Amino acid sequence: MHGHYETDPSVRTPLPVYDIHQDYDWNYAHAPKLSMESIDSMDPVPGQWTYAGLSVPSPLAMAAGPLLNSQWLLYYARLGFDVLTYKTVRRCERASYPMPNLVPVVSDVLTPGVPAVNAQATMGDAWAVSFGMPSKMPAVWRSDVALCRSHLASHQILSVSVVATPDATTSAVALGEDYAQCAVWAFESGADVVELNFSCPNVSTSDGQLSNQLDAAKGVLETVRAAVGDRPLLAKLGVVDDMEQIDLWIALAQLTRIGLVMINCVGARVRTVDASSNTFHFGGVSRGIAGKAIAPAVKQQFHAFAEARKRQQASVSLLPVGGIDQAEEVTWFLDRGAEAIQVATAPMLNPHWAMEIRQGMHP
Repeated sequence: MHGHYETDPSVRTPLPVYDIHQDYDWNYAHAPKLSMESIDSMDPVPGQWTYAGLSVPSPLAMAAGPLLNSQWLLYYARLGFDVLTYKTVRRCERASYPMPNLVPVVSDVLTPGVPAVNAQATMGDAWAVSFGMPSKMPAVWRSDVALCRSHLASHQILSVSVVATPDATTSAVALGEDYAQCAVWAFESGADVVELNFSCPNVSTSDGQLSNQLDAAKGVLETVRAAVGDRPLLAKLGVVDDMEQIDLWIALAQLTRIGLVMINCVGARVRTVDASSNTFHFGGVSRGIAGKAIAPAVKQQFHAFAEARKRQQASVSLLPVGGIDQAEEVTWFLDRGAEAIQVATAPMLNPHWAMEIRQGMHP
C-alpha cells in the first residue's frame, strides 16, 4: 500500500487503497496511517439531506465493504464521506474466507439468474467478493467502534453493519436475539445507525437469506426494534425480484420503522481468466458480484421498490448501493426518491471519488 494523503481536494496524489493481492487480515492490519487530528468539514452539498432520518451535509455514504476498522473509516471520513458504515460484525469471532477475496471480473451487464461471469487479470470496475462476513471478537470491534466515533466530527454519521451467527439448530427466536444483541452492542459503542445485514450471496445459512424470508425477517426486525427502541435502523437486502415480496417488504419496513439498503451484490459463478477451459474460482460456488456489472439490476430493483412505496403511500427510506460511480447516477437516484446513496467499489478504486462528486454537485 503506497501513496500520500492530502486534504486539499485539488491535489490528486495517489492514495492508499485496499490491496486485493493481500488477504483480509493483512488489509485490516495495514490500514492507511493517519494522525488523529480533528476532521475539517467540506462545504455541504446544496439541499437538505438525511441518512436514516439523521441530518447530514451530503447524500454520499460509504458502504461497509472496505471499512474494516476505525483506521479505514477515518481515512474515508477525511476524503469527503460524512456517512461511513463499519464492516459487518458478529457476536463471535469469524475468520475470513481464504484468498482470493476479490477477483476482478468483466463488467458485462449482470442480472439475477445469469449463471457465470468471466474473471479478468486486471481490475476494471467490477469484481467478485468472497469474504464470508468475517468479524473480530466483540471486545475488539466494540472498542474500535467507540474509538472511531470519538474521532469522527459531530456532523458525521457512523453506521455499523451487524449480522447473526446461526447454526443448523438456531431457532427463529434465537436468530432475532442474536441480531438484537449485536445491534445493542453497536449502539452502546457509539453507532448512530445500525444496518442489519440480511443478505450475503456467499453464505447459505439463514443470516444471508433473510431478504427472501419475510416471516423470519419480520421476527428479527420486531426483536431488534424492541431491543433498541427508536434508534435508526436499516436492513440491507439482496436481490428481491418478486413484486409481491417487494410490496411486503415496503409494508414491513413501514411497520418496523426501518430503511432499506439494496442490493448486496448479485450472485454468480466466476470463470477463471482462461474462460475457454471452463474452470471456476471458489470451487465453482457462486460468489457476490459487485461494481459496475450490477448497476442495471440495482436501478431496476430500486425503481420497483420506489413504485411500491408510492402505491402504499409509505415513508420508507430507500438507499441504493451497487455500481454507482458517476455524478449522473447519483442524481438519477436522488431525483427518484433515494434518501442517500451508498458506494464501495468507486471509492476503493479512486479514494478521491466523494470529493470529486461533491464538487460537481455545487452549482
